[in-house]
Amino acid sequence: MMLALAILLMIATSPGQMYGVTFFNAKFREAFGLSHTKLSSIYLVATLLAAAALPSCGALIDRHGLRKVTVASVGLMAVTCVYTSQVQGAMTLMFAFVMLRGLGSGVLVLLANNTLAAWFDRRLGLAIGIMQVTLAFAISVVLEGVVMLIDCFGWRGAYLAIAVLIGGILLPLVVYAYYQSPYDKGQLPDGMCPTDDPALPISHQGLTLREASQHASYWILLAATGMWTLVAGSLLFHLEEIFRLQGLATDRTLLAVRFLAVAMAVMQIIGGFAADFLPVRWIVVAAVWLLAACCGLIACEQPELLIPGCTLFGMAQGLMTIVAGTAWARFFGRAHLGKIRGTSVTAGVVGSSIGPLLMGISVDHYGSFAPSLWIIAGCSVALGFLALGVKLVTIDDLSVR
Repeated sequence: MMLALAILLMIATSPGQMYGVTFFNAKFREAFGLSHTKLSSIYLVATLLAAAALPSCGALIDRHGLRKVTVASVGLMAVTCVYTSQVQGAMTLMFAFVMLRGLGSGVLVLLANNTLAAWFDRRLGLAIGIMQVTLAFAISVVLEGVVMLIDCFGWRGAYLAIAVLIGGILLPLVVYAYYQSPYDKGQLPDGMCPTDDPALPISHQGLTLREASQHASYWILLAATGMWTLVAGSLLFHLEEIFRLQGLATDRTLLAVRFLAVAMAVMQIIGGFAADFLPVRWIVVAAVWLLAACCGLIACEQPELLIPGCTLFGMAQGLMTIVAGTAWARFFGRAHLGKIRGTSVTAGVVGSSIGPLLMGISVDHYGSFAPSLWIIAGCSVALGFLALGVKLVTIDDLSVR
């Protein structure tokens, strides 16, 4: 049941994710007379403001518990969608982006991953894999649903419809069915039966944020998270425009999203099993080099390479979602996971804000997305070599309280 609720929480992040915004961007530019650079700049400022609050949100989760913060966050997401439907200009749009990004790509992602970390241990990789595979297929459905809602009700009506779905369906489920941890139900992680084992509960073990930051593992994971979301922000925020500049219509963009979703799902299945058996280093390296490859293909500006490029991004996305869901708990424990993962989500949100601006400047000043994509590809290759050369230490290698 908790796995199903975590999946629904991840789907509810869609209004604040890049793929959830991409088909609204043209409507925003048209409604408020914005250029690509100006819209991307608004998105950047809003995302940075949202990111600044995320470490505090992680601390709130540690202090007040998953259940209270989850109920509040789902309710706020519904209210935010209602507000977004009523924005009237650049400033109100920026505030809407602050809330959408802070909740969608920030707090709700953190809550979904921490929920599974609370309920699973040895099967955490499998649980994250199942959640992310389901989400991969849901993304294509969500995007087609967004396009349909915009066509039927306009972009304002689409946001109102999304608010009704989140507030009317997900919020009651969370209120009545969400539980804090297996210990509250007399259970143990992974569905194990309670025993008389006096060992310290897994949720009480772990490093503080300050202790975690003293290890190279922390900084490598943080850099990989930032690079992943930078690429995701670059591509997904401008996805429709990337295809339009190559003379391709919306139906080809949606087809690319389907390929992306399938590739993401396949790699999440593989990565979910691999995360339970292989060192995370190899998964991180494979993911960032796949990011470099996808940027290189799309930068070639050949229509026939766009779908393969999106497919490679889906593969990288699939691996990095597994890393994001499993590595932080296994490297640093669960006692302070909210605060530690909060910094990761902050890095991710910052990366996702910088990417769209780089792409927006590139297309406005050079008439092409290619220059920014080649820069991102080079940085991804360098990060992969760095991850290969640094020893990553897990919590099992350390003495913890």
